[in-house]
Amino acid sequence: MTDVEVIGAGLGRTGTMSLLLALEELGFAPCHHMFRLFEEPSRHCHLTTLSRDPADRVALLALFQGYRAVVDHPGCLLFEELMRENPHSKVILTVRDSPTEWEMSAQRTIFETNKPGMSWVSRQVVRYQRPGHIRDTERLCRAVQGSSPYEPGTDLQQMYREWNDRVRETVPSERLLVFNVKEGWGPLCEFLGVPVPDKEFPRSNSTEEFLKWRGEVGRGASPRTLLVACAVIAVCVAGVLSGNPVSWVFGNFI
Repeated sequence: MTDVEVIGAGLGRTGTMSLLLALEELGFAPCHHMFRLFEEPSRHCHLTTLSRDPADRVALLALFQGYRAVVDHPGCLLFEELMRENPHSKVILTVRDSPTEWEMSAQRTIFETNKPGMSWVSRQVVRYQRPGHIRDTERLCRAVQGSSPYEPGTDLQQMYREWNDRVRETVPSERLLVFNVKEGWGPLCEFLGVPVPDKEFPRSNSTEEFLKWRGEVGRGASPRTLLVACAVIAVCVAGVLSGNPVSWVFGNFI
């Protein structure tokens, strides 16, 4: 396995795509990010294993084989395991300006089913449509963080604060950089011991860009969306008519 030299422990929506582009520009390529699982479905089985047992060393090594850096979900959730496997690695905790800002971004994008006001039926449609690696990431969140950021009852701001505290308390100070991508090249390059590039720091995957990407993907999947919505409504009706709680039906069949 290629040594992972840089571990991004920041949660998704903290500038992880910008960090990926910056790290690859600085020579730490390739860098793993959630989107890699869309590109490499053959690695999904290793995430499935880790979602059931985050300590599975064989699956960990297989999932990140060949990567020099790891950022975003699911890798951020496994920063402690990656540190043990790569004792000389450095850890970057990407942060937003505030927990409130992070929550707003996350609820509009990756954790949309957490936001208030979303109907139960809409939430189930979105849940059913998630790719397998997203469902496995949710299971990994439960295993590592104790709750799911996808669920409406989860306090995202509290989750964000607790996660950042956990990283700060776990990683030795000499191996850790707490980094807001607004700070640009300076702190990052100094921490990694590399020259500052003669170009602007990359900015990518804003909320607007993410929503545009999801809209394009959603348009391509619209027939399936309709079928899923019909199936959800049918199950709801069947549950009511049979006297079975709908939540039980979904808990057992989705």
